[in-house]
Amino acid sequence: MVSVGAAAGELVGARSLMLTTFDDDEYVIAALVCGAAIAVAGVLETVAGQKFPATELLNGGSVPFGIAFAVGLYLTGYERMGRFGAGAFAVHLLSFGLFSGVAFTMNFVLVHEDPAVVRLLLEGPARWAFLATAALTWLGTCLFAAALWRARTVPPVAVGLYVAGLTVLSLTFLLPAPVVRIGHLAAGLGMIWLAGWLRATAGRAVERSPQFS
Repeated sequence: MVSVGAAAGELVGARSLMLTTFDDDEYVIAALVCGAAIAVAGVLETVAGQKFPATELLNGGSVPFGIAFAVGLYLTGYERMGRFGAGAFAVHLLSFGLFSGVAFTMNFVLVHEDPAVVRLLLEGPARWAFLATAALTWLGTCLFAAALWRARTVPPVAVGLYVAGLTVLSLTFLLPAPVVRIGHLAAGLGMIWLAGWLRATAGRAVERSPQFS
């Protein structure tokens, strides 16, 4: 049976020519789009005091860009992250995909349903599906952050904002709105910071020795 770590290794193996020189700007763009959208949505919801169509579009449409960003972040330091990093990345990628589906459902489907219907829906199996997705997203984010911190090639404070923000966002349907908006800002700022770091590594060999202590 192929292990999760081996599966992630196959993913990076397909991009072997890119592993010594990181110059893929699409990952930087994805990080900026996702980070800016999440942060702006948080600010707008704080000012308005509620969700509205523009923030629903930003929240529901930005998450897939975060998946591309996570791939780029992993590819910059996969060698130092080792097997633990490969497994952590695989869990993070899987959970991010599931979280993307939940974000789409919450922002483009459930908001247009009658509140009584939504409450009834969340009393059934959907609630457990949402909870399982939240738990897996939290686990995947924490594991991936731990792998990045161990590798010490990425700004640790930026990773901290990223993991803290995504942890809050994964629990959106359980937490008070003000806390969720803080999560928006933390995740967005963390992604924008890491996008700047990714851009700084573009077009040059990624440093293999630790850059941050």
